[in-house]
Amino acid sequence: MTNEEAPLAVSWGVISNVDTPNSFTSELTLTNISQDTLPSSGWTLYFNFIRLLEDHSETDRVQITHINGDFYRLNPVATAPALAPQEQLTISISASAWAIKKSDAPSGFYLAYSPGDEIVPVTNVHIHPFTSVEQTSRMASDNLPVPTPESVYEANQRLTTLDSDQVPPILPAPQRLTPQEGRFTINSQTPIYYQEGLQQQASVLQQALSAVLGTELDAQPLVDSEAEGIILTDQVQTTHEEGYELNVTPGSISISGTTPQGIFYGIQTLRALIPPAYYANPTTSIAVPGVLVQDQPRFSYRGMHLDVSRNFHTIQSVKKLLDAMAFYKLNKFHFHLTDDEGWRIEIPGLPELTRVGGRRGHTEDELDHLYPSLGSGHLVDQLPGSGYYSREEYIDILKYAKERHIEVIPEIDVPGHARAAIVAMKARHHSLSMQGQEEEANAYLLTHPEDSSTYLSVQLWNDNVIDVCMPSTYAFLEKVFDEIRFMHEEAEAPLTTLHTGGDEVPHGVWAGSPACESVGTDNLHDYFLENVYQLLNKHDIRLAGWEEIVLKESAGAPKVPNPVFVPYKFQPYVWNNVWGWGMEDMAYKLANAGYPVVLSNATNLYFDLSYDKSPEEPGYYWASFVDTYKAFSLAPLDIFKTASQDNFGNPIDRNTAYPNRETLTTLGEQNILGLQGQLWSERTYDAATMEYLIFPKLLGLAERAWAPESSWENTEDDVIREAQLSQAWNQFANQLGQRELPRLDGLSGGFQYRVPSPGARIVQGTLYANTAFPGLQIRYTPDGTAPTIDSPLYTEPVQIQGPVQLRAFTPGGHHSRAITVQP
Repeated sequence: MTNEEAPLAVSWGVISNVDTPNSFTSELTLTNISQDTLPSSGWTLYFNFIRLLEDHSETDRVQITHINGDFYRLNPVATAPALAPQEQLTISISASAWAIKKSDAPSGFYLAYSPGDEIVPVTNVHIHPFTSVEQTSRMASDNLPVPTPESVYEANQRLTTLDSDQVPPILPAPQRLTPQEGRFTINSQTPIYYQEGLQQQASVLQQALSAVLGTELDAQPLVDSEAEGIILTDQVQTTHEEGYELNVTPGSISISGTTPQGIFYGIQTLRALIPPAYYANPTTSIAVPGVLVQDQPRFSYRGMHLDVSRNFHTIQSVKKLLDAMAFYKLNKFHFHLTDDEGWRIEIPGLPELTRVGGRRGHTEDELDHLYPSLGSGHLVDQLPGSGYYSREEYIDILKYAKERHIEVIPEIDVPGHARAAIVAMKARHHSLSMQGQEEEANAYLLTHPEDSSTYLSVQLWNDNVIDVCMPSTYAFLEKVFDEIRFMHEEAEAPLTTLHTGGDEVPHGVWAGSPACESVGTDNLHDYFLENVYQLLNKHDIRLAGWEEIVLKESAGAPKVPNPVFVPYKFQPYVWNNVWGWGMEDMAYKLANAGYPVVLSNATNLYFDLSYDKSPEEPGYYWASFVDTYKAFSLAPLDIFKTASQDNFGNPIDRNTAYPNRETLTTLGEQNILGLQGQLWSERTYDAATMEYLIFPKLLGLAERAWAPESSWENTEDDVIREAQLSQAWNQFANQLGQRELPRLDGLSGGFQYRVPSPGARIVQGTLYANTAFPGLQIRYTPDGTAPTIDSPLYTEPVQIQGPVQLRAFTPGGHHSRAITVQP
């Protein structure tokens, strides 16, 4: 293999999404940029493309073949003319669905030459801008506009900048906050006193304060109850295990809770009271205002999901996310460790899972690693396509999370989304069979070699579902479950819940499996779950999964709750509330049926979905566009209350569109465990993009999961509720702009969060500008250059000539994308 420059340049652009329903046309142009003729044989262009290619032009010159998943190859036709130097070949492509963003573009291009399979990456790749309505609309009836500086300005007009003393200092909001006289000053001489059994929490406080003071405070056992300093004690009037009381007076700060968890959250609230600037610029003295906080969470489950399978994220990135989760009082980390594109956890005794399933790169047979996916390219052992956590690293993550009172819930995704494991076990079978060890080769095989089933998954895989009828499948699962359980035990973080995925199993699976002919049932879905339940239940581990694990469907009938597994207390994570898909109230149906439900609503809590429709914004958008407001405005116990429009910009009238929607019963309300944000990693290629998509959406999630129920959630009158919600959002937006984003500049080394671009317009030569998060600075330039932190500061309407560029900034210099406003 070589890394010399490829002789081809590639450009791609969308022609139209609106001409044919559920299909779009684009053009792929190949340009020979070398000085030599490119022959009509001996080379193959490989690439990834998330859409299913339906047809293409120039079939007399090239042939494009779908290999599997999002992996394609383009071969020249041997009888076609060669491509002369500087000659271009433009191929018209018809593909499924639509493409309105750069995130939709094909990627990961590389050339493979034969013989010898020499590899050359194609680095000269250009994506044409999305400018026309046909390029930015998903269909003719797509009524959602691309945001413009003017439309953003109009939306931001509903916001007002609050004085700093009107901005709540604590996020998420506590149950009760009472201001008190005076303040307590923390400096290097301030002692920490802790009651017996709370030494670990004292250590947590020492570390937290050292980050903003630059020195570690002395901590010692509490002897004198009248001592002055910071006091940790279990003397508090609360019955909630996560409840706490924080009392700041001129003489002391006391943090009390009946459990270490409660005291931990009290410490986080103390940290929230510290001026945000000190997180990036430590000081020697911190004045904490007098306050009495009495607090406990609204929901017991406050989670964040991270997919490290599609694209891998390092242990450092995971720990940093755990830090932020702890600060904002989230307590469940759903760790999506396996999927079609990668197996990311070491399992002793099955090295192929990470050696093959944890690596991607160019391959013809996948005996050593998986195909490239999601633009990961031809190189093996390169982030983010390749990577995994060793046993020791996973245990380290468990310990790190436990110290922050976060429970790790690992996900081993089966029976679908299991291709990495399937391919790895095929490679194991091949290796052992070559050594004559046929019995051992078959021990953990996940598919039957004679299975003739045909199917295609949502992500375009034709071989990603394990065979639920083979004994070796359950031997494999038991081995994996046991090894994960052992890791949790070694970390002293017992495995109480294991998420088994269970989603998006395509129709047609197992129909041609010889193993399934003799199991004695046609209900293979329930058969599989019963077997998996038995594997977990004997170790007192709860089976969790996406909502599909507790649904049943009949031909021609909508899906309904499956009563079979109610006694087993399966824990469904309900994601599919997409407006117009017919499953909007399924979470409530399942809760009313007796299932303990985690709300994972795609329309509000899928953080990998793009912030808005701008072609430059990364992320998918199949369910919705999800910004911080979407997370903040979710009404957990009645999601219809704040549903205003569907994914295509069409207004939603809940009474007209959903007159028969199911609402929560008293029992059902008790079965709503809480909320969880999700980050799927198809478009998160690095830590910066991961953080950009999560923050500040995670803060909206934290507010809804911890803070007491808001008045607007229970208001029936639409006009009054909208006014209440607008007022609440204005306050929250000010918290973000004035306190939380500046804090994120320094918290845990600083996060690469998204700063929203300002809104702006020019009227009769006067520039008007505003921001979605009041408190952010707006800077502008009239000379065509992108604004910097040193550019003129916008404080009031200003006379301007010609176009102007603007950016929003935090005081620490973190900024938005630049926008251009024309007069």
